[in-house]
Amino acid sequence: MRIPLRCAWGAAAAWLLVTATAHAQGDLPHPLSLTQARDSARRHSPELKAARSGVQGAAGRERQAAAWPNPTLGYGREQASREGESNAQDILSLEQPFELGGQRAARRAAARSAREAAEAREAAGAARLDYEVVRAYAGAVAAGRRAALAAAAADAFERAAAVSRTRLAGGDVSGYQHRRLTLETARYAALEAEARVVRDSAIGLVASLTGVADGPGSLVLTDTLPLGPLPLAADSLAALALARSPDLRAAVLEVDVAAAESRLSRAERVPTPVLMGGYKHERTTAGGSLGGFVAGVSLPLPLWDRRGGAVEAARAATEQREAEVEALRRHTAREVRAAFGAHQALAEQLEALRSALGDEALRARRAAESAYAEGEIGLLEWLDSVRAYQEAETTFATLQAEYIARRAALERATGATLF
Repeated sequence: MRIPLRCAWGAAAAWLLVTATAHAQGDLPHPLSLTQARDSARRHSPELKAARSGVQGAAGRERQAAAWPNPTLGYGREQASREGESNAQDILSLEQPFELGGQRAARRAAARSAREAAEAREAAGAARLDYEVVRAYAGAVAAGRRAALAAAAADAFERAAAVSRTRLAGGDVSGYQHRRLTLETARYAALEAEARVVRDSAIGLVASLTGVADGPGSLVLTDTLPLGPLPLAADSLAALALARSPDLRAAVLEVDVAAAESRLSRAERVPTPVLMGGYKHERTTAGGSLGGFVAGVSLPLPLWDRRGGAVEAARAATEQREAEVEALRRHTAREVRAAFGAHQALAEQLEALRSALGDEALRARRAAESAYAEGEIGLLEWLDSVRAYQEAETTFATLQAEYIARRAALERATGATLF
C-alpha cells in the first residue's frame, strides 16, 4: 500500500506565507530541501564538530600508545678525599626501560579500541542529528500547512462577515446570528495568528539546526517528502537495528575499550626492568686515571602495590559495559517494533483521511461558502462545514508530521536509508 503523503500542500503553503513575510521584511527567501537541511546541519553542528575533534584526539592517543619509552641520560660525579689524597669519578650512563609483560601491546589495543569507539560515537551523533532535522523539518512543513489552513479559514470568515453585515442591514438575519458570526471571525483570526507563531517557531528550529538562514522569514522548505511503505517488516527491521544501529555499535566498542583496559591493568602488574650502560672515568691525586664501561639493571619489586585494585576495577567496568550493551539491545529491539507499529497505524489513519480529503473536500467547502452567500444554507450549516474541513486537514497535517518522525526514528535505529 503506497501512501502519497501530501506534504506538497505544506511546502506550497510555507512557500507562499514565508515568501510574503520575506518580501515584507526585505529578505530574500532561502529554499531548503530535506537533503540540503541534513547536509547543512552536519556541517554546522557544534556537537558533530566536537565528536570529530574527539576522533582526532583518539587517533593521536593511538599513535602515542605505540611509542617506546624514552631512555634516560644521566651524569654523576663522585669525589672523596682523606689526608691530602683525593679521588674523583665521572659517570655517564644511559638507562632504557624494557616492558616485558606486553604492556605496550595492551596500550596500543586499548587506544585502538578507544579510537574506534570515538568514530562510532561520531556516527551515532550524525544519525541522531539526522533524526532531529527530519523531525523538525516535518514539523515545520505541517506547521506551514496549518498556518495556511488557518489563514484560508480566517479569510472565509471575513467574507462571510461582510455578507452578514449586508443581510443585517436588510433585515435578513438576526442580530444574534450576526454577533455569533462576528465572534467566530475574531476567534479564527486569533487562530491564524497563533498558527503563524507556531509556524515561525518551527521554521526557526530548522534554521537553528541547519545554520543556513537568519530566521524563519528567510527560509523556505521545498521538499514534498513523498514516502511509500517501509521496505522491511518489523522483525527484519529489528534484526537490522541489532546489527547496524550506530548507538549500539558505539556501546559494543565501549565494551572493547573496557576489555582492553582490563588487559592493560593485568599487564601492568609485571615489573618493568631498566637496563643501564655507561662509561666511568676515575682520576687520583697521583695523576693517574682509569676508565671503563659500567652496566647494571634495576627491577621494581611489587611488594606494596600489586595493582590488584586497578585490575578489579577494570574487570568490573568491563562487566558493567557488557550489561549496558545487553540492556541497549533489548531497548533497541523494543523501540524498533514500537516505532514500526506506530508508523503502520499512522499510515492507516492517513489513508483513511486522505480518501476523505483532497480537491473534492476543498470544492465542497467552497460550495458551502457560496451556498451561504446565496442564502441557500444557514449559518450553522456553513460553520459546520468550515470546522469539519479545518479540523480534518489540520489533523492530517499533524499525523503526517508524526508519521515522518516515526520513519526517521526507524532510520536512526537501523542505520538504513528510509528517505
